[in-house]
Amino acid sequence: MPPDLLKEIRQTAKETGLSLADVMRQSMKLGAPRLREQLAPARKLKPFTKEECRECWGEPDPEFDALAADMARRPHRPPEDD
Repeated sequence: MPPDLLKEIRQTAKETGLSLADVMRQSMKLGAPRLREQLAPARKLKPFTKEECRECWGEPDPEFDALAADMARRPHRPPEDD
């Protein structure tokens, strides 16, 4: 972490009574929407159709397709809250 940013994090922790970890978590939580707003592409891309996939990558790979389908069925772990 750059020294000037660490100094700001420490000062904020001191002023708010929060731990350094809590200040960093809250900073990310509060700043993520603004960051997304400024850096995310303006429009969402649509997924390729099967025809477009074949055109780009040639013939399908049954072994990879089976693996991808299996991974897609696995449950997703919810994010851990601190």
